[in-house]
Amino acid sequence: MSSNKSVKMSEEEIDKALEKAEKEAEKKDHKKIWMDKMMKSAKTYYKVCPYYDKKTSKCFLSLSSKCNRDGKYENCPVFLDFLDNKYKEFTSKKKILPLDFLDLAQSV
Repeated sequence: MSSNKSVKMSEEEIDKALEKAEKEAEKKDHKKIWMDKMMKSAKTYYKVCPYYDKKTSKCFLSLSSKCNRDGKYENCPVFLDFLDNKYKEFTSKKKILPLDFLDLAQSV
């Protein structure tokens, strides 16, 4: 038997749940905004991925594998994962996020 009782929440509980959801959405938006900014900044300095070795066609980020994108880093899952990890690293250590890709590259 299943009961069809409606779950009652106080307005305070609803407000807390909404606040938590908004914070999560805001956090994701900040990460996306920062990652987009880093991608745009990288484009101003590099025509091909800065982690792409032209001689061997290998990716310095994934070390063992060849780059199947010929150095095109826009929407590259390896490059986006790198930016995602850097964002997590900076935010977990409560450090200021770099505003320019060159600052990020020098922080490695």
